[in-house]
Amino acid sequence: MNILPKLPVYVAAILMLANTALAESLSEAVRFAVTTNPVVKSSQAEMRASAFELLQLRGEFEPEVTLSGETGWQRVDDPNSLSVADNDSTKPRNQLGVRAQLVLFDGYRRSNLVYANAARVDGSIYRLLDASETMALNATEAYIDVYRHRTLLTVAKSNVEKHEDIGRRVRELVQGGRLPYSDELTIDDRIRSARLAQLEVERALRDANARYERVVGRPPSSGMRIPLAPAPQSLDGLIQNAVNNSYRVQFARTQIDQTRFQSEVTLSDRYPQVTLNAGVVRDINRNGVSGTRTDETIGLGLRWTLYQGGRQAERRALAEQNSRALSQQAVAVREVRELATRTWNTYRTNSERSAQLNDQLRINRLIVEVYGDEFEAAKRTLLDLLEVERARFNVEFEAVGAQAGLAFSTYRSLAAQSLLAAHFGLAKSDLALQPQFQERVKENPTAIFNVNIEPLK
Repeated sequence: MNILPKLPVYVAAILMLANTALAESLSEAVRFAVTTNPVVKSSQAEMRASAFELLQLRGEFEPEVTLSGETGWQRVDDPNSLSVADNDSTKPRNQLGVRAQLVLFDGYRRSNLVYANAARVDGSIYRLLDASETMALNATEAYIDVYRHRTLLTVAKSNVEKHEDIGRRVRELVQGGRLPYSDELTIDDRIRSARLAQLEVERALRDANARYERVVGRPPSSGMRIPLAPAPQSLDGLIQNAVNNSYRVQFARTQIDQTRFQSEVTLSDRYPQVTLNAGVVRDINRNGVSGTRTDETIGLGLRWTLYQGGRQAERRALAEQNSRALSQQAVAVREVRELATRTWNTYRTNSERSAQLNDQLRINRLIVEVYGDEFEAAKRTLLDLLEVERARFNVEFEAVGAQAGLAFSTYRSLAAQSLLAAHFGLAKSDLALQPQFQERVKENPTAIFNVNIEPLK
C-alpha cells in the first residue's frame, strides 16, 4: 500500500498529538508558579525562620549553665592577712567554676514572649498564604494575557489576509477599468496599516511571553485555553466571604495579638525576678594564699527594680501601639471590602461588555458580507467596504479583550476571597504551616517546643 498520499495526514496527526502533550493548562501553570517562584520561596523562608525563632525560646525555660576559668600569675602584698611565706610573692593562680541559674518567676515575661512569637508565626503564615494568592493571580493574569495576545495575533493576521484579498479584487477591477487607480493606492495603504497593526500585536505578544516566563518560571506552551472560574453570585456575598476569608485581615488580627503580648513582655520588668542559683568554683593559690580552695553555693536570687522614671510614658506608648494595630486591622477590612466591590463591578461590566461586543461582532460580520457583495455589484465604494472592515476588526479586537477580561475577573473574585490557590488544587498544607500556633500555646506555653517543623524545610 502506498502511504505517500496519506503522509500529510499522518504528519498533521503527529503534530496535533505533540501540541497536546506540550500544552500546559492554566491550573498547571499556576501551581508551578506558586510552588517555584522566588517571591513565594522568600516568604516561606521567612515563615520557617519565625517558627524556629519561636522554638528557640525553649532556652528561656531551661537552666542556664556557664563554665568559667582563668589562669595566670598573681602577686599580693598584704602582711596583715597573709603569712610571711605567702606575702609579696608571685605565684601561679588558676580558677575553674561551673554555675547554673534557673528563672523561677519573671513577671510572666517568658510566657508572654511565647504568646507574642506564636502570634508572629501565625502572622507570617497568613502573609505567606496572601503572597501565594497574589502569585496565583499574577500567574493567572500572565497566562490569560499570553492567550489573549495569541488570539489577537490570529485576528490581526486574518485582517491582513482579508485586506490582501480585497487588494487582489481591487487590482483586477482597476485593470478591467471598473475602478480608478486611486482605489488601488488606497487598498495598498490599508494593507500596510493592517501589517503595522500585526507587528504591534507581535511585539505585545513577545512582551507577554517575557512576563509569563518571569512569573511562572518557564516559557508558555502551545495549546493554551481559559476556562471560566465560578462567578460571584452577589455583591453582598462576595464582600462577606472576602472579609471572612481574607488572609490580609487575619494577618492584621495577629498583629493585634502580637502587640498586646509584646506590651506584657515590656511591663514584666516591673515585677521581681526570682532565680535559683547553684555553682562550684575551685581555686589554686587564690589571692596569694597557697593551696586549693573550693566554693559550693546554692540559693535563691532576687532582682526587683522598685523605681524607674518614664513608666507612665511607657504605658501610653504601649496603648498607642495597640491602637495602631487595631486601626491597621480596620484599614485591612476596608481595603478588602473595596477590593471585593471593585472586583464585582469589573465582573459585571466585563460580562455585559463581552455579551454586547459579541452581538456587535455578529452584526459587523453580516455588514461586511453584505458590503462585499454590494461592492462587487458596484453599489458600494471601496472606502465603504474598507470602513466596515475596519469597524469589524476593531470590534473583534475589543471582543477578544473583553472575553479575556471576563475570564480574569472570575479568577480575581476568587482571589478577593482568598480562594484562588485552593481552586487550582493548592492546599494550605502544601504551602505553609498550619496557622494554629496561638492555639497551641494558649493552655501551656512550653507545649509548643514539641512541635516538629523540620519536614517543611
